[in-house]
Order: sequence, then structure tokens, then C-alpha cells
Amino acid sequence: MSAVNHFIKKGLRHNRIDEYLGSELGRAGYGGVDITKTPLGERITIHAARPGIVIGRRGKNIRMITDELVSRFGLENPQIEVKEVIKPELNAKVMAFSLVSAIERGVHRRRAAYSVLRRVVNSGAKGCEIIISGKLTSKRSRHEAYRMGLLAKSGEVGTEYVMRSNTTAVMKLGTIGVTVSIMRGDVILPDDISIHSIKFDEAGVVETISEDAPETPVEKKPKAAEPKGKDPKKAAEPAKKVEPKKAPTAKKTELDKEVEKLSDLIEKSPPKEKAAAKKAPAKKTTKKEPAKKTTTKKVEPAKPATKKTTKKAEPAKKKTTKKEEPAKKTTAKKETAKKATAKKEPAKKADAKKESAKKATTKKAADKKTKADKEKKK
Repeated sequence: MSAVNHFIKKGLRHNRIDEYLGSELGRAGYGGVDITKTPLGERITIHAARPGIVIGRRGKNIRMITDELVSRFGLENPQIEVKEVIKPELNAKVMAFSLVSAIERGVHRRRAAYSVLRRVVNSGAKGCEIIISGKLTSKRSRHEAYRMGLLAKSGEVGTEYVMRSNTTAVMKLGTIGVTVSIMRGDVILPDDISIHSIKFDEAGVVETISEDAPETPVEKKPKAAEPKGKDPKKAAEPAKKVEPKKAPTAKKTELDKEVEKLSDLIEKSPPKEKAAAKKAPAKKTTKKEPAKKTTTKKVEPAKPATKKTTKKAEPAKKKTTKKEEPAKKTTAKKETAKKATAKKEPAKKADAKKESAKKATTKKAADKKTKADKEKKK
């Protein structure tokens, strides 16, 4: 037998075992099978969402499955292991069997398909697609597709990172095919671009420049001035002291020089102003001291004159106050007279209105009488 035929037969046997286990363990959330050959026999690992149903009561289902594998597929000493699927929502076979069981129970296909889509996408998948084809509503077959998210369909990404599975649901009108394809969320597509944000620290850049600048002059000086009789350690000591002095000189710019000049001017100006302020009051005190003495001597004999002036001024004030009092009384009388006239004016107006009304009534009465006399004469 050639190598090609050997691998073809091996693949066909694997597919038959997969179909058999899917039909038997659909309710348990069957998620696939792995077959590996060992010296003791063939090890079969079954992936399922609910491993308890696969094992059965006291291992009843496991024994039945091993007998079938030996009799139908000719496996030598099969050793079955059951593994639980950690995330069944990201396994296409588990989701396909759950969708088929929902459709067979009588749930509407659209409702069942959208519930599976939401479960898959919410669990972290990049995209999912469900295709249901067959005799859905009438005798004529058709297909419906439900998609959500992003799904690669061709190329290496479509074959490696997309998991597909096909199952069938048996209905009254016929069989319905269900295909579920899921793209995992941890897939890095070749066209994905990630932009990294880099922060530039200005302080760090300045430090590197200051460290690099003093290195070149420090290395040259000890080589040029090496005394013969002295130790090399003593010659290296002054070089260390020079480093901090030269680093700031390299950083100085024109702005720094201007700032230094302004600071020097500010520091020099305040002491001059203080000295001028101190000298000015000292001169005034020296000149004013004799002036105070002369004023005191002249004012002493003039005291009685001031008293006389004050006595004369007092009666004048009294006279002015007496003259002002009658003037105030006259003004008060005038104001009271104005208020009285203001009160009388509305009374006069009311009287005038009453008189005019009486005259009008008398005129009307006279006119009526004249008219009545004329009518009688006629």
C-alpha cells in the first residue's frame, strides 16, 4: 500500500468515527475527537461540553462506545478519555449541535440562530456566520444566512483561524443542513495596525546632554598634565572637581545672560534708594529745629489778643442768629398758606362743576317748556 492511500484511509476512518460520535453524543455538546496511536493501543480523546452525559451512569455509555469502535471501525484496544470544553461558545461543533437540537424541538430557526450568534460574539469571538439550508417553509428548498462581526473566508487566515462544522436537523418536510463558522478573538490579522504612543521627557533629554558634554574635556586633561613624581590617584582628584563647574557653563544661552544682567541691576538699585531715603529726613530735622524755637517765642505775647477776638466774635454770631429766626418764621407761614390754597382749589373746582350742571339742567327744562308751548299753539 502506498503512503497516499494509507493517509486517505486514515482520514476516512477519522471522519466516520467523528460522525458516529456526533450522532450518539449530540445532547452532551459534542465538540470533536482526537485519535493518536500508542504502543499499548489507540487513544481516543472526546471533547464535550457536558462530560457527565458522555460517561453515563457507572460508565455505561463509555463501554457501549468502546464496543462499537472495536466492532464497526476495527480499532485495536481503544482507550477513551473525556475532556471538558472550557469555552463551548467558541467551539463551532458545540454551537451547531445546540442549534440543531433547538430547531428539532420546535424553536423558530431565526430566533435560535440569533441567540447562538449573540452567545458566540459576547463570549469574545471576532465574528460568526450561520447558514441554514433545506426545505424551510415549503417543498422548495432555500437557504438563509445570519452573520455578525468579522469573518475571513479565503486565504490562510480563513483556513487556519476559522472553525467550521456541518450538522443536519431531521424535520417532517425533510432534513435541514446547518453550518456554523466561528473566528476566534485572539486572531491577529495581517492588516491589523497598532500605534504605540511614546512620551518624550524633556528633562531626560537635557540630562543626557549634560552628562555627555563634560566627558570629552575631562579625559584629555589628565593625559596632557601628568607629573612624573606624583601619584596617578592625586592627579585624577582635581579632574573630578572640574566636572560640575563646566556642565552649567555649556547650558548657558543668551536668555540666561540677559536674566543675570537684569538680576544684577535689581540687586544694585534698592540700596541706593534706601540711602537717599535715609539722608533726606536727616536734613529736614536739622533745618527745622531752630525754626520751632522762634515760633514758640513769638506766639506767647499774642495770646491775649486772641482772647479779645473771640469775645467780639461771639455777640456777632448771636445777632446773626436772631435775625435769621424771623426769616424762618415768615417762610413757614408762606408754606402753610400755600398748603391751605392747595386744599381749597379742589373744593372750588367741585363747586364750579355743580353750578355748571345746574345751569345745564335749567336750560334743558326751559327748552322743553318752549317746545311744549309751541306744540299746544299749533
